[in-house]
Formats: sequence, structure tokens, C-alpha cells
Amino acid sequence: MEKRPARPRAAVVLAVLLVVLLGAAASGFGYLVWQQRQIDRAVAEVAQTPLPAVEPTVEAQEVAPQNPIDFAALKAENPDLYAWIYVPNTNVNLPVAQRAGDDFFYLDHDYRGNYAVEGAVFSQMANAKDFTDPVTVLYGHNTVNDGMFATLHSFEDPAFFAANEAFYVYIPGHILTYRVVAAYEYDDRHILNSFDFADSVVRENYFASVLAPDDLQANVREGIALNAESKLVQLSTCRSAFTSDPVRYLVTGVLVDDQTTAAA
Repeated sequence: MEKRPARPRAAVVLAVLLVVLLGAAASGFGYLVWQQRQIDRAVAEVAQTPLPAVEPTVEAQEVAPQNPIDFAALKAENPDLYAWIYVPNTNVNLPVAQRAGDDFFYLDHDYRGNYAVEGAVFSQMANAKDFTDPVTVLYGHNTVNDGMFATLHSFEDPAFFAANEAFYVYIPGHILTYRVVAAYEYDDRHILNSFDFADSVVRENYFASVLAPDDLQANVREGIALNAESKLVQLSTCRSAFTSDPVRYLVTGVLVDDQTTAAA
């Protein structure tokens, strides 16, 4: 019987490489499809989440309002959940988590603690959970399809910034109202590690920088004054949803009202 000529080694290697590359491409495409489905699911879930029923009023009330967030149910689902952030006229209506021992857990886990590319809104252990720190930073991804913190970029529009002055943080026993004082791009410094806010001089200088940010496109509320007792919340997200650009976008609010809610 006549022997079949041996296949050149180079041809065999190329064939194997082609199979591997095609497999990798298929896997990569499949991952992108899965990733997009995850983000779409998260966006749809937020859209279906009822808005908080209570926005504080300036009028004094004889009876404290009920807190619209069921924290017992949240903590039953995930003990890391301790607050809720609501920014009117955006898609930000989300629980806030903090994971003891792992500041970066919620970069790639949802608020239930499951792996998810969109992550969750979270704070780090450097911040107290009662929002009494001079500066509290809440982090959230800038995802496609306007998920997570993506719609905070609406504050880049001067008209939107002018018309939307408040956001709300709900914690057990309290509804905290923050007035949006500035929205601007910032570098990649870790704010809580870069500034010793226990030092009054450092705090004063940082507060001054919030009202005069190094960003030509910044929006800053006129007539705002911050003092040593001011309590800020900074909502931090990426400048772009499509790159690893380290520049951050910050929406900063100062606490203007702390309304006690009735016991559950």
C-alpha cells in the first residue's frame, strides 16, 4: 500500500493555531454577549425599582415619616447593604454596600454579592456607615445603557445642573438631603487616602478645591459656602464607559437636612 505523504510540521502547527484562535474568538464573543446581557439586566432592574416614596419637605412635621427603604429586607438579602442613594431625574436609585475586609469586592459583584460586571454602588472601609465623615465617597461604574452611575454625567449639562439641586441618602432612622454644589472631572487620586480630613487645614483646603475645581467644564453652584462642620458626599464614577481612562467624574453634595424617620 502506498504511504500518504507526511503533512509538513509547519502546516500542522498552523492548523492547530487556527483552531485555537477561532475558539478564543468564539469564547470572547460569547463573553461580550454575556456581559451585555448582564448590564441590560441590571439596567432593567433599576428601571423597575420603585422610587423612594418620601422626599423630605422643608415643612416641620409633628409625626416623623416612615423610612421608605425596608432595611430589614435589604440586610436579609445581603448584610453588606447599609444605605440607599437616590438622585432624582437620573437612573441612580440604588442600594449602597460596604464589604468588611475587601474594599474592591463590589467593583465586580452586584448588590446581592453575585459576580457581575456592572458591580454595585459601594463605599470603602475608610468611611463610616452613618455619613458623619467630612467626606464620604460612593463609587459606581459608568456602564453602557445608562446603568449604575452613568447618568450622573447629566450634571455636565449646565441646564441640568441648575435644575437638579438635590440628592438623597437613606439610612436606618434617617433621610439625608444633600444639595449638589459641584460636578467636575478629577484625577485618579484615592481621595480618602490622599487627604487627612481630620486636619482642619487639609479639610478647609479640600473644600475650597471642591468649589473651585481644576476643570474648565465644571459646574459649581453659586452662593455656596462650606465650613469646618460641612459633611460632603461625593459620587464618583469613570469619565468614560469604554476605556480604562483613570479620570474620575465627581458629583458633590453637601448635607443640608437630616430628617429622623419613625421606627419600623
